Amino acid sequence: AKGSNGVGNVEMEEKFCSVALDIIGKAVFNYEFGSVTNESPVIKAVYSALLEAEHRSMTPAPYWDLPLANQLVPRLRKFNSDLDILNNVLNELISLAKSTRQVEDIEELEKRDYANVKDPSLLRFLVDMRGADIDNKQLRDDLMTMLIAGHETTAAVLT
Repeated sequence: AKGSNGVGNVEMEEKFCSVALDIIGKAVFNYEFGSVTNESPVIKAVYSALLEAEHRSMTPAPYWDLPLANQLVPRLRKFNSDLDILNNVLNELISLAKSTRQVEDIEELEKRDYANVKDPSLLRFLVDMRGADIDNKQLRDDLMTMLIAGHETTAAVLT
């Protein structure tokens, strides 16, 4: 594909991955990654986590579980640093969702018209359904899984 100025090439797979990240960010977290137009530390951390997840899925021996591996292996130090960035963002989003929780019974939540809600994200739904006492770590881990699996699935469909 031609670039915006009509010259050169555009890496469409990269663009589709950015669009996929933005879709997942909005749908799952109500978060604007803006990865199509920007490159922030959060976006870099997401891509690093995605690459590490792919690497781990294809590595037969989980060397990252070895004692001191996370301190000695540069790749793992970077991954853990990026994971801290993502966890901080997710913790902020979870705290915001909890602080703006609307208490409704299950039937009202099931009937909610998400087309007319300010925050129609999956995070909003999970916090409203599970209550304010939901475990942040479990919710963060679930959201991270959705981010990684959802991004890969969405990007694959687009390409």
